[in-house]
Amino acid sequence: MDNSRRSFLRSAAAIGVASTAGCTSLVGSGGGGAGSITIGSKRFAEQEILAHMSIIALEENTDLEVVDETGLGGTSQNVNALKNGEIDSYWTYTGTLWHQILGESEVIADPETIYDRAEAAAEEKWGLTLTEPSKADATWTIIARPDWANDTGIETISDFAGYINEGNTDFTFVSYTEYAEREDGLPALISDYDIEQSMWDEVSLKKVGYGGLNYQILNDDQAVATSGWQTQPQIFRYDLQILEDDRDHFSAYDIVPIIHQDFIEEHPEVEETLDAVAPTVTTEKMQKMNLDASIEDKEPSSVAREHLKSEGLI
Repeated sequence: MDNSRRSFLRSAAAIGVASTAGCTSLVGSGGGGAGSITIGSKRFAEQEILAHMSIIALEENTDLEVVDETGLGGTSQNVNALKNGEIDSYWTYTGTLWHQILGESEVIADPETIYDRAEAAAEEKWGLTLTEPSKADATWTIIARPDWANDTGIETISDFAGYINEGNTDFTFVSYTEYAEREDGLPALISDYDIEQSMWDEVSLKKVGYGGLNYQILNDDQAVATSGWQTQPQIFRYDLQILEDDRDHFSAYDIVPIIHQDFIEEHPEVEETLDAVAPTVTTEKMQKMNLDASIEDKEPSSVAREHLKSEGLI
């Protein structure tokens, strides 16, 4: 991400926010006062690992008191806490910020474009900004068993669509129930990739809840592919194959800290610290860390500390 462009966007947005009637400063408003920073997270392993990276790195590299509010809840709880000044920062996803938080429907597959547009909108609306993004891609996609993908020659979602349209429907596909049924989920993917509905109806579709059962079904050879996002630990555990979204159906979901603009202006050492941490987190490293925490039952804080040590950040 171009730092000069990011600084310019932040400055412009800060001017716009400052001129808004009723705007108040939230510097140091989370948790413990002006000399502190409060870090929140959603309530699952990936989010808690990332939050502890922020907590540990800030404790080691700044003089601020760092308040731990990890496991605060879902997206809405963290966003509301951020807006209300109950927390100062948490890690979000550019696609989540763009679609779920800002309410935009346009699909933006380019990571830099969605970053820039989501950041600018969040700054204008709420005085929130993004620091340097990680290199972890949590974008949704289709994930296949490698033996099946190799046997069929399928590498992209277009290949998958063509395979079905040729009449190859004698297989099982697993999907989260929510994704299979919501309008912008599986039905939209079928439409955008021109999969013939009559052909898709012949595929055996198995719906499951969140929690990893879809990947267990793949690993047990009871299905050939599933919907999911790219940082899920089972992809690493079972050495599964991510199919390329060659028609840019999915918006980019890069993982990135979100924070109050006025807080980092008051405490530039926070931005410097987070900017050093985020780029060390890659998709494969995130998969492995998620595996350690969610399947190997390691504490998220321990996983985070091990990563920071291995990268020479603490």
